[in-house]
Amino acid sequence: MKKKFMATACLAFACAFAFGSCGAPANSGAGDSTSEEGSKKGMIQVDALDLGEAFNAEYYPVKNEIKQQQGEIDVVILFEGTEKGWQAAAKEYERLHSNAVVVNLDTNWTSSNYPDKLNQELSSSKSKWDIVQGNLAASSYTQTYCVNMNSRVFEENAYAGNKVWSEVLTEDAYISDKSGDNDSSTYLMNSEGLQTAWFVNKVALEAAAAQGYNNGVAENPTTWAQMISLCDYMVKAGYENPLGISVSPDSVSTSQFTWLLRVYGDYYYRNEYNNIATDEALEDGYTVDLESENPESAKNYKYSETKLVSIILDENATGYVGGTSAKFQDFISQLGQMRDYLSLDAATKKMDEMRSDFKTQSKGKASPQIMLDYAGFGISFLQSTAADFEMDFFDYPIMESDYVAENTLLRDVGGNGGYLAVVNHDQKQNELTLDFMKFFMSPYGQTVYYNALAAANVAPKGLTTVVNDLVLVPDSWTEFFATTKIQFTGLSDSNPFVSYFIRSLNGESGSIAKAEELWMKYLTAPNELKGQSDYSLEYIFGAQWQDALFADWPSFCKTHGWNENCYKYPGKDVTYGG
Repeated sequence: MKKKFMATACLAFACAFAFGSCGAPANSGAGDSTSEEGSKKGMIQVDALDLGEAFNAEYYPVKNEIKQQQGEIDVVILFEGTEKGWQAAAKEYERLHSNAVVVNLDTNWTSSNYPDKLNQELSSSKSKWDIVQGNLAASSYTQTYCVNMNSRVFEENAYAGNKVWSEVLTEDAYISDKSGDNDSSTYLMNSEGLQTAWFVNKVALEAAAAQGYNNGVAENPTTWAQMISLCDYMVKAGYENPLGISVSPDSVSTSQFTWLLRVYGDYYYRNEYNNIATDEALEDGYTVDLESENPESAKNYKYSETKLVSIILDENATGYVGGTSAKFQDFISQLGQMRDYLSLDAATKKMDEMRSDFKTQSKGKASPQIMLDYAGFGISFLQSTAADFEMDFFDYPIMESDYVAENTLLRDVGGNGGYLAVVNHDQKQNELTLDFMKFFMSPYGQTVYYNALAAANVAPKGLTTVVNDLVLVPDSWTEFFATTKIQFTGLSDSNPFVSYFIRSLNGESGSIAKAEELWMKYLTAPNELKGQSDYSLEYIFGAQWQDALFADWPSFCKTHGWNENCYKYPGKDVTYGG
């Protein structure tokens, strides 16, 4: 059932803000309601909220330039704790339009059931969903079923003082792919800079050091081996199952655990770019720069899709690195080192439950002591009142391996976040939905959103992609996100091995489900995976993963128009099958 948040009286709504009252300041961009222009027919008749002197008056909504809207907008995304902010933004938009618009927030979805439903809704002509989380749709669905907002980005935005919309946005808001190939497409409006980090209870860290971790020095780990050693010494210090990593289906497919797959899958497989480069790129002298934050932006970078799928699927191919390869088994084994330190219910406990246990230390020494989470939640962790808890944080530790060059840069999942897409309906509905997007992604709209989050003691995952200086951001948030402890290089998802191999076969449902099953068994119930086989767990895992990719292959080829035999002919076109 959808939850509808209707506009309330202006005075009552304004009380939710940290400052301000109804009625825009005289020097704001809002129109004078007593003037001829202020009562222009067809324009809104309601003044903006007064956000106080700290808000730049040039960026208030310009009442005389905002057309009165009416209708209904359905926002269906994974809110992940930000509901209060969205409620406030929805109410203010409704109020500005004299309650002639209703904004529905559907808060009932989870990361496990949302993607399949999203694909169904996008491809259905009867869908009423308007704003969705486009990054969770199947490959190419957003371009097929959603609105390209790029031209709108360069129009005036009356909710932002009638400035050109792009002038109040960072490029990250409307450019997801910075390789240069898709700079005229904005199917996703990235509302925040997505950042993740590792968090540790310093009390447990110091206890581990007293037991001998890091030669008695209580420093955060910088390598994967050090982090596993820290877990081991925490256990020696009396902390049970100290690693707060979920391997539930939600976590493996869309949240916490899949960050590990994306970050370390990119790290392990970026050196394979030389083996999948097109013949033309190689003739032009292409070689991957493993120290570059964005090697995909190199002028001669271009990979062959048939070379890619060949070394993933064909065990006889030169340079094979797929499921049964020694390289992939080494990758699996690194993550397998977590097994002895995960909570006993890691297969069923969701990430938000891990987060709560970490912050509150509700289970004493059986609580998580190390947590991987959105960086923004560090603000919440800092406010913890739990005894024997003091938060510190660190960057992803490096995985040392013979399969990865020492100078390889570790890239985060960080970068763009939010991923709001507008479903393509008829022109009237599209105009209404895009009007709300202009409001939400404006300095005024984001300030309304942030004030409500702050009042609810909720921190964002990352800071807004609307120009920060124009949005009233609480000082504690900006100070925390300005840290140098973690490097938000982002772009791990630019690696094609991550999408075609590490997580699934490019979003095909069978391999997604198999990944959830295999990682859960491998890390929490290894005997179920091994059965009666004499092979190593890693080989069994890899062989079953290889089978899952092949099972999805015919469906993938049919959907994308590829020849099923093309992987046998590396360097050829994907339609070539011999």
